[in-house]
This record gives sequence, structure tokens and C-alpha cells, in this order.
Amino acid sequence: MLDFNALGGGGGNGAPVLEPRKIFTTLVRQPRFRFPSANQGEVLDKWFDLRGRRDNTIKMNTGSGKMLVGLLALQSCLNEGVGPAVYVVPDNYLLHQVLTEARDLGIVATGDADDPAFLAGRTILVINIHKLVNGKSVFGVGGIRKPIGSIVIDDAHACLSTVDDQFSISLPAIHPVYNELLRIFEDDLRAQSEVGLVELKNGDPQALMLIPFWAWHQKREQVISILHSHREDDGLLFKWPLLKDVLAICQCAVGGAGLEIAPRCVPIEKIAAFQHAKRRIYMTATLADDGVLVTKLDADPGMVSSPIKPKGAGEIGDRMIVVPQEINTNIVEGDVKALAVEIARTKNVAVIVPSDRRAAFWSDVAGQILKSDTIALGVDRLKGGEHVGITVLVNRYDGVDLPDDACRLLIIDGLPEFLGLLDRIESSVLEGTDLELLRQVQKVEQGMGRGVRSSEDRCAVLLLGNRLAQRINQPSARSMFTPATLAQLDLGREVTQQVKGQPASALRPLLDYCIEGNVQWWQAGRSRLAHAPEGQASWVNPSIVLQREAFDLLAMSQSKQAEQKLQQAVNAESDRSVRGYLKQQLAEALTITDPAEAQAVLLSAVSDNRRVVKPIAGITHTRITAPAVQAEASLSFISSRCINPNQIVLLANALADDLVWDELRTERFEASIRELGKLVGFGSQRPDNEYRDGGPDNLWAVGGLHFFVIECKSGVKNDGRLISKDHCNQLLGSISWFRLNYDASCTYTPILIEPVSRFQQEASPSSDMRVIDDEKLRALRDAIRSFGGAVASLGTFNDASAVAALLDSHQFTAAKFPTRYTKAFSK
Repeated sequence: MLDFNALGGGGGNGAPVLEPRKIFTTLVRQPRFRFPSANQGEVLDKWFDLRGRRDNTIKMNTGSGKMLVGLLALQSCLNEGVGPAVYVVPDNYLLHQVLTEARDLGIVATGDADDPAFLAGRTILVINIHKLVNGKSVFGVGGIRKPIGSIVIDDAHACLSTVDDQFSISLPAIHPVYNELLRIFEDDLRAQSEVGLVELKNGDPQALMLIPFWAWHQKREQVISILHSHREDDGLLFKWPLLKDVLAICQCAVGGAGLEIAPRCVPIEKIAAFQHAKRRIYMTATLADDGVLVTKLDADPGMVSSPIKPKGAGEIGDRMIVVPQEINTNIVEGDVKALAVEIARTKNVAVIVPSDRRAAFWSDVAGQILKSDTIALGVDRLKGGEHVGITVLVNRYDGVDLPDDACRLLIIDGLPEFLGLLDRIESSVLEGTDLELLRQVQKVEQGMGRGVRSSEDRCAVLLLGNRLAQRINQPSARSMFTPATLAQLDLGREVTQQVKGQPASALRPLLDYCIEGNVQWWQAGRSRLAHAPEGQASWVNPSIVLQREAFDLLAMSQSKQAEQKLQQAVNAESDRSVRGYLKQQLAEALTITDPAEAQAVLLSAVSDNRRVVKPIAGITHTRITAPAVQAEASLSFISSRCINPNQIVLLANALADDLVWDELRTERFEASIRELGKLVGFGSQRPDNEYRDGGPDNLWAVGGLHFFVIECKSGVKNDGRLISKDHCNQLLGSISWFRLNYDASCTYTPILIEPVSRFQQEASPSSDMRVIDDEKLRALRDAIRSFGGAVASLGTFNDASAVAALLDSHQFTAAKFPTRYTKAFSK
């Protein structure tokens, strides 16, 4: 008998094979694995040369075979003795895929963290991210129970949502902790906003407040005591061990339905086995910004900024990306829905929506609506070859594979929404900044990758919604897409120019070129991708690096050094809104060593961004005035947002779309009312949001020392219920605020935006109150769209007299607006 053990591990000299490509040739694999693709081979070679770096980021387009690359890299690590080796995926669905891939490839893998072969460094452990990152992790929390030598985080951006969730505490309003924290911070919240506190106490789903950081710091011992006493409760059991040591530097947001506690960065060092792994490989899609790997996983920013990637735009499937509202601004969501239904008769269609509310729009035509608890089964149906028709994915922009016939048309319906309480607060603070836009663009690009899972795959993509169309048409958005996606976007725009101005139904034959795999279209797409520039390999905002360093220093009680880092970030920032956001973080660090200076810095932050936390001393209200010439102010605003006539149409339509009754989008509603005031040339402000001193939601200065004092109740259901006494009193309170802040020479019209115009009998409205009810809001939306189209038809943004005439004809003047768009109330 031949003794094969005596022949060693391969290579002819008994030495183990280390190079991934050579390892591939030694594997007993399924016939489908003939050899690595050119891109896979290129990436593996580069990784092997750089494997000595502790952190490496591998960036490959969706569907270009990252899984094979990750498995071969880990096998190389094991052969080199850098084990144990762990392959991490976002969910169990992908876990089974990796185990199958490893088996077919001929690599030994296990899903058992106690497998002796894994612990001895002879086989690869495949687990989901939750198994690694939780307060009871089998790898240990705070100390190392099971060591890790080399680790791959596959689909890293998808894994981060779980990491975030594990390092945050979310509790419903019925939990005892909610009321206990509300009690001890009641005075602090009242100082921020009396109205906000009342809304919280009443369980208003729209209510949302951030506990001031100085109050959180002063009462941290009480907070720790309260949470410690409930540490075994659901919602705390797996979170408390991860957060207890950094609780003092966490943020806490309180909403009407619950609260959320989380740090600004993830203290991932609590999972010590991951923190001390010798080799960490992050595999991601080719997104433009990877700063989240620094803030969430403490990846080395220098190494993240120089990722391993193939040359050029890389391999990606065929996508015809179309924005219907760019083709014809009169196309409405119902038209696209009808188009989707038609295509779904023979093809599978996937629709990614941001929320349950939006899923309801598709519910009457959907074959299935998938959330986190049903996603695996629903995707299995599609991948198994079943014709489902329309599948709706709720807030699932990553971590889902829909290859080949599982999805031939993908629809991204609307802008991604941030559903977490702290995310919503941060989104409000950063509203209108490129930083906020970047987050939305990256979510959209991640979503667009769901339908093409290999270079041979194909899927048409529709980007639906006026606000989404308006955002991706902003000049700064172009640099936020990867070169491959940008090339496909531009090609789609060129193609659809041939049906410019036509209805949505005219898109069907164009989409079929992609859906049916037309050879000429395929070749045109391949050619465009071949000529796409490489673009910037990766980018990490220097400010993000400084914030991470500051957080780590604060966690080690080195406040002075943290202050220096944050001051550097402030000094380097040119965007005023972002600078104010960074100054608030600087004030948070200062409050530990110098509370007085912290308040001074916070007061300075408010001058840059009025949406940050209100300082103890309050904020002096800055009165607004009406522009001297309304039409010129309107043109100035339009010119600042739009560079061509089509963009003003998209902007106006997006504003109109935002003005809907929806309890989850009240922030967007109020922001759009402010934007509308500027669009029509009024002075416009959000006093309650910017000053939190009992002022109205919106205030318009309309000329002649006259003002519209506006309270928005867009979160009220449009079900015929009467206006409550509370809502009436809020508008009365806003009137009192106006009289305190503006002298007697200023007059006002109080306006309440609510679905009905009738008050409850208990309410005591003033006689001059006006209401924008559902009927008037619909008329206002129609007029906004019409005005945008009319301004676009002028061709240029320099004819003030023509715009003045349009403002008058659309009744957007101080004299005509109340008569046309508001009505008197009844009881």
C-alpha cells in the first residue's frame, strides 16, 4: 500500500501550498469550478501579496465571485498556520450558501463553533454575524474564549446593520426603563421643548427628542443603576454586556413609542477575538465610501482607503437603469405600478420599499411581501424557479441575492428611510448636506445590486419617485456612485431619450431589450462598462477617522486628547451644517472636563446648525423677514438647487410628494413646508425644529410685516377624526410665541395643517385660524407641480417678471394663498 501521508501536504516537497490560485488546482471540486475568473485571480494575487496587513478590504462588484475569493483566502491562511479561520455572513440564508460553495469547491468547512477541527485550525468555520457579535458571544465578550487567527466578513455592509443592532438598546414605551428614564430626565427634556415633552408623555408616534448630553453625563450613575437592575430583561440581556462600559458616552433618543441608547461608534473591542485576529478581510461591493468600516468595525482607515480590487470597472451584470420621472415628469407611481404588473405576468419583479407604509401601496398586486422573518423562505421560492410575480422587500437594500429568473425587473421605490430613533435625529441634523446624500445614494446603489448576481446576469432597474429622482440628479450625487453604476445610469439615460415625454407604457419595449437579453443591447452595455474609468478605489472621510479616534480616547477616559481630535475635525470642515454637527460632538467631549466651555462650543454649533441640541442658556431667536422682491427670491432659491429646467420640475414634484399624511414622515413634511416657502419667494423658518422654544413648526414671512404661523399635523390619520383640543392649543401656543418674539407692528395668520377643518367641541380656536385640510392640501400639491412645470417652460432662471406672473397665477402670493389653499374652520 502506498503511504500518502508520507508525501506531505502537496507541492512535491512536503510544504503546504500557500498561493490561493495554486490551492485551487489541488482541490477535488465540482465541474462548475473550472478555474478562477480573471478578476478573481487578480484579486487573489493582490491579496496574497498584501496578506501580512492586519486589515484588507476586497472590493468586487456584486456577483463577481467574492465567496470563492474569501474561501480560498482563508484556506491559504490555514495552510500558512494563521488559524483558526472564520467566514462571517449577514444571515443564515447566506451561511448555507457558503457551506454549499465550500463543499462543491472541495474546501472543508463547518457550521459548528465547537468543531475540534476548527479549533485546531484545520477547517473553516462559517457563521452569521450575530453568532460573532452579541453579548453572549461564543467567542467571548471582553476576553477571548475562542481565538480567531483569520476572519472574512462577507458582504460587510450588510453585516453592519446587525452590528449596530447588537450595540444599541431599544426598548418599547411599555418597558419600565422607559418611564424611569423619562422621569429622571423630565426637566432636561422640558428645557429642550415643552411641546416635545407633552407629546412624549402622550405617546405621540411623531414625538422624538434627544436627551441632552450634559444631563446624560450628570445622571449617568442613575442610568446605569436603572439599566443594571433590568439587565436580564428582553432587549437588554444580549446588549448590556456590550454597552455597560461605554454607557456614559452613549446617546439616548426618546420617542413616543420607545427609546434607543447607542454609542456614536461601535466599541467592537468588546468582541476581543475579532479585535485581536491576526488577519481581517472585509469583502464589500464597490461602494464609494467605506468610512462605516472604521466607525463600526474599527478597521484601519489607511488600509481601507487602499482596497484590493480588479482593474477597471470590474465584472458586473447587465442593467438598464431607468428613472421614469426623468423621461416624463407627468408619470405617476400608478403608471409604474401598472407597468410592473404587466411585466410580472411572465417575469419575476422585485420592489424594494423603505417602509411598511410604502409596502401597502403594492399589497394589492404583490405575490409576496417579505420582511426579516420571511425573507429566506420568500427568496427560496424565487431562486427555486417559481414564478411569483411581484415580490416586495421591506427596507432590504442589501444581503439578498436574486439571480437570473428570480428577478428580471427591480424597482427601487422612493428614497431609503432611516427608521432608528438616533438615525432619524442624525438625518434631521444633517438634512440637505452631502453627507446625508451620500448615505442615501449608497443605500440605493446597494439595492440596485440585488438583481444581478454574476457578470452573465441581467436585470432592468427602475428608480421610482420624484424625491429619489431629484436627489440622484443633484450634481454632487454623480461622484457618489461607483464608475460601473454611473456608466449604466448614463447609458440608460441615453436610451430613454428616445421616448422622452412619452407615457410609462413606452418603456416596456426598451426594458425588454435588457429583460430578454437582446444581444445588441448586451454588447452596448459591455462596451460602456469596458470604457468606464476605474474611479477612486475607496474613500474614507478624514473627519470619520478623527471621530473614531476621539470615541476610543473617550472610552479610555482620555478626554483632553479626544477634544483635540474633534477640534481638528471641526477646523477641517467647510459645510456649516456638518461643522455644527461636529461642534456638538466636541461639546460632548468637553462636558466631561469643562462644562462651561462645552456650552460655549454648543452655542457656536447652533450658529452653524440650528438643529443640534439646544444649549442650557437657550438660543436667541433670529427674526426672519420677507425678501424685498418675492419673484427674485424665488429665482435665487431655484438657481441654488437646479441647473436645468428638468431639475426644477423634479424638485417641485418631490416637494408635492412629501406633503402627505404619514405619521412616519412628519419631519420630511415640515422640512418640505420650509422648502416650499423658499420656493415661492417667502422668508421661511422652522422655529420649533431650530429653537425648540415653543414656536410653530413653520413660519413664513410673506411681506408687509405679515406672517403665516403654521402648525403641521401631518402624522394624523386621514380618517375623518376631528381636530383635538391639544392640537388647537398648540397653535394657540404658537400664536403666543409669535407675539412674544415679534412686535405689534407684525401681523399674522395662524394656519393648522390637518386632514379635517372641524374642531372638537372642547377646543377653543381663535377666530382668525385657518386650516389646510385634505382637500386644500391636494390643491396645494397640484399647484406646486404646476408651478414647477411652468417655471421649467421658461427655459432659464433669470426672468423675474415672468416668475412674478406665475406666482400670482398659481396664487402663491401673500394675499391669495390663504384664500386659495386654506379654509375657515367649523366646530
